[in-house]
Amino acid sequence: MAVSDLLSSSQITSLIQQATAAYQAPATALQNQEKPIEAQVTALTQVQSALSGLQSALSSLANVQTLAQRSVNVSPSGAVHATADNTAATGTYTLSGIHLAAAESLISSGSASASGTLGAGTLSIQVGSGSAVNVDVASGQSSLAGIASAIDAADAGVQATVVFDGAKYHLVLTGDDAGSANSFTISGTGALAGLSYYTGASGLSETQKAANASFSFDGLNITSGSNTITGVVQGLTLTLAASGSATVTVGEDVSALDSAAQNLVKALNQALGTISQNASYTPASGAGPLFGNIGLEIVRTDLLNAITNPPNEGTAATSPYASLSSVGFTVTSGGTVTFDDATFQAAAENNYNAVASLFGEVGQASSPNVAVQGIGSALPGSYAVSVTSNSAGTVVGTVNGEAASGTGGVMVVSGSGAAQGLALQVAPGMTGNLGTVTISQGVFSSLSSIVNSALASGTGSVTGQIGSLNTTIASMNTQISQLQAQANQETQELTQQFSVAQATLTQLQTVSDFLTTYFNQTSGGG
Repeated sequence: MAVSDLLSSSQITSLIQQATAAYQAPATALQNQEKPIEAQVTALTQVQSALSGLQSALSSLANVQTLAQRSVNVSPSGAVHATADNTAATGTYTLSGIHLAAAESLISSGSASASGTLGAGTLSIQVGSGSAVNVDVASGQSSLAGIASAIDAADAGVQATVVFDGAKYHLVLTGDDAGSANSFTISGTGALAGLSYYTGASGLSETQKAANASFSFDGLNITSGSNTITGVVQGLTLTLAASGSATVTVGEDVSALDSAAQNLVKALNQALGTISQNASYTPASGAGPLFGNIGLEIVRTDLLNAITNPPNEGTAATSPYASLSSVGFTVTSGGTVTFDDATFQAAAENNYNAVASLFGEVGQASSPNVAVQGIGSALPGSYAVSVTSNSAGTVVGTVNGEAASGTGGVMVVSGSGAAQGLALQVAPGMTGNLGTVTISQGVFSSLSSIVNSALASGTGSVTGQIGSLNTTIASMNTQISQLQAQANQETQELTQQFSVAQATLTQLQTVSDFLTTYFNQTSGGG
């Protein structure tokens, strides 16, 4: 074979490229095997994010009783303002014959000047049965304005001001607080004796008598030293603003619970949709990256079952709403959840606690003389309440047969049984068997268990898979790096061998050319 019959440089380069591809083939094959695993990790991460969103939505149901609100409507407006906290019973209350509480007001006879001095003296002011407060007024400060300033500075329980009626100036004294118990007297000495007001002295005139507020509340006569009245109905505060009558209606404000329910449905469908998108098969798009993933199918099924199963199986029989389907939740054939907001709001307005118990931890007492103050570590169930003594705020009894006691009218279960930590407010003086208290945990408990199990760090059905697959990818990447390094080494060795061969061929070509020229010259010279 002649030297000219050997491979050209371009042919050698092509051979090296083909050899390099062959060397890289194991790494390339491993990279191809890695792609579907990476797709699974991406899909599982999407599921993880959706479940985290559901977990966040569930957090608002952890203390579902805090979502309870009261709406208050007063008709006609103007005579009464009212507010109610979550302990107020719903209902309609009629107030009639409203008379406002008033603070006593006294006025002095007219003076031609507000700055003219009366002279030094002392004013002794006594409000109700309280201690008298002495107000010393120096001669140079004894104008009406100076006296008013001294009284205000003494904080004696009355406010002083100077008014002008168009012709004369008057000192006006008004009690700080309304109510007949806050009427006041003034004893003046020295040059201020003329400003006295008590039985037998009339240096000042009464323009407003101290008076209590009074009204009829559903036929019950109520009096109060203040125009702000609490305690007539627990949790309801009434502020009287004008004489007359009014109707106060306390209702359920279900907006917070309704918003929490809507957020739950949205987050739940997001999680279900993400699982379905990645784990299903369709003729149009084929199989998702998580198709056939048994762990995710279990999560999806459990989420749907939590909606269709009664959330409080042990207590559902006593509730007018035993399942989420009774308050507007429906699981469709496609595996999503629909929500009828109108049905939900109507149910919540009808029986807020019963609906709330479907969602989160709620305690309900069957007796109007018992209110659940705290659930503590109590497990779901119904517990009998018995009070053996109830005096001066100290309450002793049992709940579910477990010892309970406390002060301030609150009885707390101290035992380690199922009702542990349950705190009950008992009406003053009430003893004996006081019905039952029912504890519910609702769908919050079951859904939280499912989601928390799936997202548990390192061990969850979703997080565990992500961790395992990432470990596999890391191992494959190590192998790929090793194979690529080996392929590069083999390519470098092959290139070096071709380079040596090329140099040798170049030398041979030079020798060949020399010999050819030499023999051609020798042959021609002969």
